[in-house]
Amino acid sequence: MKSPPRQPEGKVLVLDVGTSALKVTLYSGQGDILAKASQGYTYTSPEPNSAEADPDDWWHAVPRALAGLSADLRAVSVIGLTGQMHSPVLLDERGEPIKPCLLWLDRRCTSETAELSAMLGLPPYHLNSSYTLPKLMWLARHRPETIARARKLLFPKDYVRYRMTGVMVTDASEAGGAALLDWQSRQWATERLCYANLDARILPPLLGEGDVAGLVRDDIADALGLSSQVRVITGVGDVAAILGGAPVEPGRIMLAMGTSSMVYAILPDHLQHVRDEEDGIYHYDLCGFRLLGGVSSLTGGALDWAWRAFGAASGVSFAEAMRIIQTMAPGADGLVFVPYLVGERSPFWRDDLRGMFVGLHLSHTWAHMLRAVVEGVGLCTRLILERFARLGIPSPTVALSGGAAQHTIWQRVLADTCQRTLALYGGDSAASNVVYALCARVLEPDVPFAEALNRVFGLPTLIVPDETTEGTYARAYALYCHYLESMLQMGP
Repeated sequence: MKSPPRQPEGKVLVLDVGTSALKVTLYSGQGDILAKASQGYTYTSPEPNSAEADPDDWWHAVPRALAGLSADLRAVSVIGLTGQMHSPVLLDERGEPIKPCLLWLDRRCTSETAELSAMLGLPPYHLNSSYTLPKLMWLARHRPETIARARKLLFPKDYVRYRMTGVMVTDASEAGGAALLDWQSRQWATERLCYANLDARILPPLLGEGDVAGLVRDDIADALGLSSQVRVITGVGDVAAILGGAPVEPGRIMLAMGTSSMVYAILPDHLQHVRDEEDGIYHYDLCGFRLLGGVSSLTGGALDWAWRAFGAASGVSFAEAMRIIQTMAPGADGLVFVPYLVGERSPFWRDDLRGMFVGLHLSHTWAHMLRAVVEGVGLCTRLILERFARLGIPSPTVALSGGAAQHTIWQRVLADTCQRTLALYGGDSAASNVVYALCARVLEPDVPFAEALNRVFGLPTLIVPDETTEGTYARAYALYCHYLESMLQMGP
C-alpha cells in the first residue's frame, strides 16, 4: 500500500449508507460542518415481510451525492463510513455482489431466528430477526444457489468502501450486528457459520473503527474529484448515532430517530452494575463508552408508511401532510396508534407484535391517522424512557438527533408525548459525527476521541413540553399500554 505524506491539516468526508438514502457530510479538520448532501434510492418488498435492495444502488449514489456538496474535494484527507447494519452483502468469486441483498427490515427469517436462539442461547439483543445470521440461514434454505456462490460477506458501508479502495474489511459493530461476534474475545464466532452452510473464509478481517483500511483507488479518486492520497478508515455501523447526537456526558440520554430509533444513556460510574436484560434494555460498548439502552424497529419509517398508505393516496405531498398534522389538536381526536408494524425489538423482543389503530370512528380522516402515527411513536419512546427512570437514570432532558430532529412535528410531539425537554445539538448527523471524530484522530493522533467529538457541538436548541397536553397524552398512553398488554398476553 502506498504511503501518503503526513497531512496534519485537511478536511474529513463522511459517507452514511442509509436504508433509503446515502448522506455525505464534509467537515473541516476542526469539526465544522462545511457542506451536506444526499442521494436517495429505494428498496423493494416482493412478498410479505421482505425487504431487498441492489448494493450497486448505494455505490452509484456516491458521485451524485458528492456532486451535491458543491465543494472542492481535493482538500479531503480522510474518509470515514457509517450506515445501515445487519444487511448481508454477499460477493461472488469475482467480487461482484450477489443480488438482491436482504435488508435489516426483512423479517422472513423468524423461524430461523427461533431455532438459532434455542441452539445458541443468545439474548435477543445479540440475536434477533433483524440480524444477519438468521438471514444467512434463511438464504441457505430458500436460495441455496446464493450461498453456494458466496465467497465474501460484507455490510453496506463495507461494500461502498470496497468499491472505493478495493479492500474488504469490517469492524466489530457489524460483526455484533450479524450475531457473529464473540463478545468476550471481540473476534468472529466462526463456528456459527455452519448453520448457513458457510465457512470462515467468507469473513473479512476485523479492524478497529478508526483504523486506516486503505487509500482511495486512483481511478476512483479521479472520477470523484478526490486526491489519490486520501486515507479511508474502517468506520462503524449506524449504531454510532447513539453516541454522536450530543456532547459526551455521563447520564445523558440520547434518542437517535431515523427509520428506526435508538435510545441509550451513557452510564455514570454508580450505575455500571445495572444488569443486561434489565427491563428489556441492555448494555452496549462503543468507542470506549459503556451505554445502556435499546432499539425500536420502526419509528420514522412508520410515518413514511402512513403517508404513502393514506396521505399520498389523497394527493397530498409529504411536506403538505406534515404541515396539516402539525396544526391539529393534540390527541388525534382520540385515535391511538401502536407502531409495531414489523414486530418490536426493545423492550419486548417479539417479532409477532403488530401495529394497530385504536378508537377509529367515522369522522377520522387520513390526517388523524398520520397524526396518530407520530403520537404513537412518541408513546413508544415514552415507554422506553420510563424504563430508564425505573433504573435510576432520570431523563428530564433527552438529546434528539437523526431525521426527526429536522422536523418541527417530531420535535413538538416527542416533547409533549414524553413530557421531556428535548435538546437539539446538530440535526441528522449523529452517526457521521462519531465517524468524523474517528477520522480526526488520524489527522491528530494525540487528540482524545471524546474531545474530537465534542468540538462538533455548539449550544443546543431546547424544545420544552407543553404542560397543557399532559392530560391528553396521559390518557393516550394508558390506552396504548392497555392494548399493548393485550397483545403481549396473546403470545406468539
